[in-house]
Amino acid sequence: MILLFLIVGGIFTAAAANETGNNSSAVNKTVKGGGGVQPLSLSASIEVEPSSINLGTVYPDGIERSYPNAVTATVTYFFAWQDTLSVRADGNLVNTADSSLRIPLSSLKFSTPSLSKRSFTTSDQTIMTYTGGFFLHGSRSVTMSLYITVPPYTDPGTYQTTLIYTAT
Repeated sequence: MILLFLIVGGIFTAAAANETGNNSSAVNKTVKGGGGVQPLSLSASIEVEPSSINLGTVYPDGIERSYPNAVTATVTYFFAWQDTLSVRADGNLVNTADSSLRIPLSSLKFSTPSLSKRSFTTSDQTIMTYTGGFFLHGSRSVTMSLYITVPPYTDPGTYQTTLIYTAT
């Protein structure tokens, strides 16, 4: 059995059922913007909720588990015109006790109401486009469902990756 625990930002804890794992990390958010960097978006900030998700005990049986509407990402902007919110991961899920043990990043997937299920990658994937229109200031949110498949024979332990949200 594997126990998976998500601290938003993509931190997973995987452990045998009789073990416990405790991991904490702040959400890793990247905001690109500002007058000089992105002329169409003078200012943007990102909020990701909730701060942690307990994915429960998962067997390493190769069966995909789903967590509907597990994460909500909100962009607050000032003067946006067809700007985007993107997400990427920093790499495979790595065992924190032994970095040679990994769960492939392709085992971690997401979907949104407007995007079909897809694997996280290390490249930005647009999850939302937002426009201020006549309103110079506002916010937009998108919910993300998460999916994890723990491959058979995965060693127990704590595995983690970081999800990076970017607003442009």
